[in-house]
Amino acid sequence: MYLAFFVIPVIVMIPILIYLYIWLNRFLTLIPKIGDKLRHGLAVVLALAAAYLCWPIYRTGGVVIAHFLVASLLLEIVHFIIKKKKRDEIPKAWSVLYRSGILSVFVVLVVFTYGYVNMHMIQEKDYEIASEKVPQDMRFAAVSDLHLGTNMNADKLSGYLDEISAKEIDALFLAGDIFDENTVEDEMRKAAGLFANVGSKYGTYYVLGNHDPNNYVTDKQYTMEEMCQTLSDAGVHVLRDDVVVLDGLNIIGRKDASLASRQEIKNLTAQVDLSQFTVLLDHQPLGLQDNADAGIDLQISGHTHAGQIWPTGKLMELMGVSEMNYGYKMMDKMNMIVTSGIGGWGYAIRTGGHCEYVIINIKR
Repeated sequence: MYLAFFVIPVIVMIPILIYLYIWLNRFLTLIPKIGDKLRHGLAVVLALAAAYLCWPIYRTGGVVIAHFLVASLLLEIVHFIIKKKKRDEIPKAWSVLYRSGILSVFVVLVVFTYGYVNMHMIQEKDYEIASEKVPQDMRFAAVSDLHLGTNMNADKLSGYLDEISAKEIDALFLAGDIFDENTVEDEMRKAAGLFANVGSKYGTYYVLGNHDPNNYVTDKQYTMEEMCQTLSDAGVHVLRDDVVVLDGLNIIGRKDASLASRQEIKNLTAQVDLSQFTVLLDHQPLGLQDNADAGIDLQISGHTHAGQIWPTGKLMELMGVSEMNYGYKMMDKMNMIVTSGIGGWGYAIRTGGHCEYVIINIKR
């Protein structure tokens, strides 16, 4: 998995470089004093510079370039149609617009303006579930994929946690990737205290995602164990293939699916009385049928961001990378919820889905 995290950008970058060279070569024809050799040389240098700025492809520069290229390719189609219809001469105004790329720039600005605003508008998403297993009505809150520092800091997070506390919940579930490689240590420690102080009957439960352990960087702000210890010291229950049995409720928290060491779900459900309502926290929405067969009543996952950049979410679902992109699904007797997350990774842009925290009402 970690190898793919670096190999895929290299593969994607090759056609991007080729198209950037073609586009830049055409753009430079707008400057008549540049000779052919100089134009080709400049196109190569500028294409390589653009590739450097957008590396790796999943960072901000890469996302900007990707959107610019998609917009440019759409203009290529429009230009092809115009050429077919205007056999004698292409209108000069269109020729300048086409070669300058100004329309592509405008499209990118519009999309990214929307994406920035969308990333900072956090919604509350409510679900209602019925079960005969709960001794009385219950209410849970779930937060996932905050990636603290991307679209909010700990002070802003505090406001949303106050909203959650006002809901009089029975438990707060943190479904992974609350922190990532870019979260500074001081903010991590502040957030740990905030999560622990959310008022609830049973407390706050945290499972790690694929980004929480800081596996994708060598210069780590803190280790995974330091993070888990900070959370535990603050009063947050960190679950790594652990089971918690409460009065009328079982909570199972799994290690992330990226870890080969995690236990099978049936080994974990064997430790609880399945006549009680059983909640599974698992960062990635994988192995859903196995979880349903094991007797889970409610699984809460994140990871997908509901496709932070459209249309990646649905593509990942179609490719089988994620079994479910977003929302609610009933699988046999298991209620499955995948949240889009309260933040996003890498850049404060979200053109797919929205940011949310989840309130789940369990009705007897």
